[in-house]
Amino acid sequence: MNDVQNLIGQRVLFIAPMFFGYEKLIKAELEAKGAEVDYFNDRPDNGFWTKALIRVDRRLLARKTDAYYRNIIESTCSKIYDHVLIVRGEAISLKMLRLLRQAQPKAWMSLYLWDSMNYNPNARTLLDEFDHVFSFDRSNVEQNPKMQFLPLFYGREFERSAQWQGSPVYDACFIGTIHTDRYKVLEKVIDSLEARGRKVFVFCYYPSKQLYRLRALVDPGFRRFGRKYVSFTGMTLAEVVDRITESRAVVDVNRPDQLGLTMRTIEAVGAQRKLITTNADVVNYNLYNLNGVLVVGRENPVVTDDFLYGEGEPFNSAVRKKYSVSAWVDQVFQ
Repeated sequence: MNDVQNLIGQRVLFIAPMFFGYEKLIKAELEAKGAEVDYFNDRPDNGFWTKALIRVDRRLLARKTDAYYRNIIESTCSKIYDHVLIVRGEAISLKMLRLLRQAQPKAWMSLYLWDSMNYNPNARTLLDEFDHVFSFDRSNVEQNPKMQFLPLFYGREFERSAQWQGSPVYDACFIGTIHTDRYKVLEKVIDSLEARGRKVFVFCYYPSKQLYRLRALVDPGFRRFGRKYVSFTGMTLAEVVDRITESRAVVDVNRPDQLGLTMRTIEAVGAQRKLITTNADVVNYNLYNLNGVLVVGRENPVVTDDFLYGEGEPFNSAVRKKYSVSAWVDQVFQ
């Protein structure tokens, strides 16, 4: 495979979810390194029901997704790509992936999993078709010798946070989608901080009004929490950067069975903001340090003022460089 320094003039076919603009970060970084990039959404459309049915079982929309990927293959077959990068691989079928390989026999094909395979079983059927497979989840890598471990990344926009010299508006912020028991844990963190007069910014995204109403109907606690914090419109990346910039610390609540570090965790590193997380596996990463990272329990999350107001930069420059989108691209295309 070519050295990453030789991406100038390289052609990349990039297929990834449209997810809070992260696909744009990767595309922009590839182009900044000299690559010519053609990007396609990994799903036929970004509607809720399309995403939901593919998530439940991609076979429910097999005809639609196969037609979508066949169109991608046919519309790009006149080009010779050096690389094909697929992120997540939730929607593409094994049949379509093999047709893509046949259409681009000279391309180096890579898969990146930014979600655990527990939530993406289709990826298991695709692994052997790729030259490289990367995952953000260390437990998945330990179970699959073909995989390489590669944590998530932060975008260049977070340099603005790291260089900001203003006074914090918030002591902590949470920005994310509400799933599993996240709202219950988050509510405890908020209550703990606000009881001491600390100011917390909270933005909770929920992808479907219909499912929200159903969950609120059967879960009074969720209904009470949702009235105050849930939005059905996502934040732009620029807005996320603004709120993190204004905060002393970033709150992260991982899925109960997830080891991989979330994007928000890595963004805290890029923004030079303290990290409050329920993910105990963070201690196994080189970003972990007592000044920058506080691990709290899900049942009784305690955030001390000593941590919030402790002096010194949370993360050193070498650690921040390792988790940048530039370093991520270098690793995938090395």
